[in-house]
Amino acid sequence: MHLSQTTPAFVSLPGADEIFTVAAGDGAVLPVYVLRAESPGPALLLGHANGLAAGSYGPWLRDLARDVQVFAFDARGNGGSTWPAGPLERVFAVERFADDLLRVMEAVRARLAGGRLYYLGHSLGAASGLDLAIAHRLPELAAVMLIEPPVFPPPGTSAHAVAERIQPLLIEGARRRRADWPSVEAFAERLKSGKSPFARFAPEMLEAHCRATLKPKPGGGFTLCCPPEIEAQVFAAHHRGNAWSRLDQVEIALDLVGADPTSVEFDWIAAAIPEMAGRIKRARLTQLAGVNHLMIQEDPKRLLALVRRWLGYA
Repeated sequence: MHLSQTTPAFVSLPGADEIFTVAAGDGAVLPVYVLRAESPGPALLLGHANGLAAGSYGPWLRDLARDVQVFAFDARGNGGSTWPAGPLERVFAVERFADDLLRVMEAVRARLAGGRLYYLGHSLGAASGLDLAIAHRLPELAAVMLIEPPVFPPPGTSAHAVAERIQPLLIEGARRRRADWPSVEAFAERLKSGKSPFARFAPEMLEAHCRATLKPKPGGGFTLCCPPEIEAQVFAAHHRGNAWSRLDQVEIALDLVGADPTSVEFDWIAAAIPEMAGRIKRARLTQLAGVNHLMIQEDPKRLLALVRRWLGYA
């Protein structure tokens, strides 16, 4: 594991108390942001969703950091990360994200010198944590919460048909996403319009997300930190994944959080997660009415209360 204090060229979570980087085995470099707690408490590591970045959770993480030392990192292909050249299918394979997460966890644990570390994974970050749990590679953690891991349900499962219909739409939508923008404000205005899931974001979370996922272009303007072809590739990798067949190999206790089960037109994971939880020996499932897949950005106060309870705070 290689650590560096070098500041990345782009920072998705400005104002962090500390930034360091972790190098992956293939040369990818992942920025890790530290928000120190106002009072002593446990530490939490966040793994973010595909197409987002650590900074997409910034205001929410700062609220959490009143009691908890927060670590959050930009996954490869997102935020301020860098990644090697090569076929996208290899550079952004699901196992790469799991290996990266393990390296980041080990780096964070080394800094805690034996202190308690909780892991909170959202979407892509949840899938990576689950992959490590399936392979019995997770380091010792105080607890693990996974919000909507995109574990694709195979034929014969109750949610297969809706997942098979929605996931190709997500892949194609990501592939067609506009990459270049004249300003952060123009990007925010576009995301607020129509039926986009981003239109449901709390205002402070939308602003943070836009600033975390657009980086300046040489000569002016901005471009997406996560290129559309990479976001699409990650969605496709989960579509092809086979983690479902190995869920019964998970030995640790997991808290699973799902979105509103009536929102399946937009979120197939909400339909799949009860059956997913049933295949994991020690899973505790919570499903939240009124929110969709990007629930932390949609209802940060409600999710803050949920996570604080999980961490042992009233």
